[in-house]
Amino acid sequence: MSMAACPEVAVVGAGPAGCVTALAFARRGARVLLIEAQSTSSRRLAGEWLHPPGTEVLQRLGVGPIPRAADHAAGLGFVVFPGLDVEPIVLPYPGKTLGLSCEHGALVEALRGAAAAHANIVFLPCTRVTEIAKQRLGLVNGASGQPCSLQAGLIVGADGRSSLVRRCLGLPDERRLVSYMAGVLLEDVQLPFEGFGHVFLGGPGPAFVCRISPQHVRVCLDIPVSYCQFAKDAARLYEAYSPALPASLRAAFHKALQNDEVACTANQLRPRIYYGRPGLALVGDAVGHFHPLTAVGMTLAFLDGYGLATCKSFADYRRERSEQSCVAEMLANALYKMFTLDDEGAASLRKATYHIWQETRAERRRTMRLLSGEETDLVQFNQAFLKVLALAARQTVQEGARTWRWRHAGRSLRRLGELVAWLAAGNVSGLLRGLSNGGVR
Repeated sequence: MSMAACPEVAVVGAGPAGCVTALAFARRGARVLLIEAQSTSSRRLAGEWLHPPGTEVLQRLGVGPIPRAADHAAGLGFVVFPGLDVEPIVLPYPGKTLGLSCEHGALVEALRGAAAAHANIVFLPCTRVTEIAKQRLGLVNGASGQPCSLQAGLIVGADGRSSLVRRCLGLPDERRLVSYMAGVLLEDVQLPFEGFGHVFLGGPGPAFVCRISPQHVRVCLDIPVSYCQFAKDAARLYEAYSPALPASLRAAFHKALQNDEVACTANQLRPRIYYGRPGLALVGDAVGHFHPLTAVGMTLAFLDGYGLATCKSFADYRRERSEQSCVAEMLANALYKMFTLDDEGAASLRKATYHIWQETRAERRRTMRLLSGEETDLVQFNQAFLKVLALAARQTVQEGARTWRWRHAGRSLRRLGELVAWLAAGNVSGLLRGLSNGGVR
């Protein structure tokens, strides 16, 4: 019987998460079947930034350099543009660590090529999974239309947010719409800080901008649900977001909008709680996802796939990834709240955060370690967040005393108190999640 008919591991989905998972198992000697319904590389709006822990996974797997990511500046960190006459804040990755930015389709193409070339991996494109019953997979080949079935010791769902594998596990969907994302591709422009991901504030939602090829820059606009009609209206998109962008990008931004070069997707939240069961595991977005402002989703997916292949048991995998994903999830939610909520408390928090980033190199380093997924200690996150909250409260009281606007200060302090309660709830949730996962074998 061929390896394709009796794999040790069957990975459903050959996106970045699935390819990395397949390569991680294959490098350990497992016979792997990689199954993908699409025939070509994905061209959808999806992950195009990889933090240093993700690039380290690729290095361990012997993948790289990614051809279309090697000929432009590497991922050096983030730059935040607060607007309102506040200077840009540069947040480099600590030490000599580097991220990676690349057009999504090019990254998928490179990873699928690496997987297909591995002696221990059989890649089945144009093949759709129709059912999963215990360890048996039902398949249909798109080219021939012929159904078949096979048995696998481990089935891995790397098939994204609408995961069939997740549905077969009977798990709750739990997705919640947060906002929409409009992706705009700019040609032949220079970024203010080449090699960095740029976060521009001042529009209806944040704009994340990065170079994905020598000729192309991706602009990702966060569109609040109440502004959803903007996604298809070029004139309104330009009017709303161009003031937050530097002048050097506006002409190309206007041209791309006029040429209708906009890709749209929904930003959804799903807690990273369920990792599957022994013999049927989930990785990447099939586990859960949050707002892409911190661009950590693809990095977590790579760490999921590598962790699943290297952990001794499914229980170890679930416990390890639950513990190590908690900080990234809380930080992504906290930053999105801080950058998008329009109230006195959020404004106070933003002001305090900018001050700490500007004045303290150690806090800039800690922020990037937390944001990239390199630092997973909840204590470190708590210390950073509470330091910002304390400064915001002190500045609020000082401002109230100086201006005698005590009602305004009171509203700000109440909002900051709510954020302390949110932080405490998140810590309790993370602790309970860890205890639950640690107790299941």
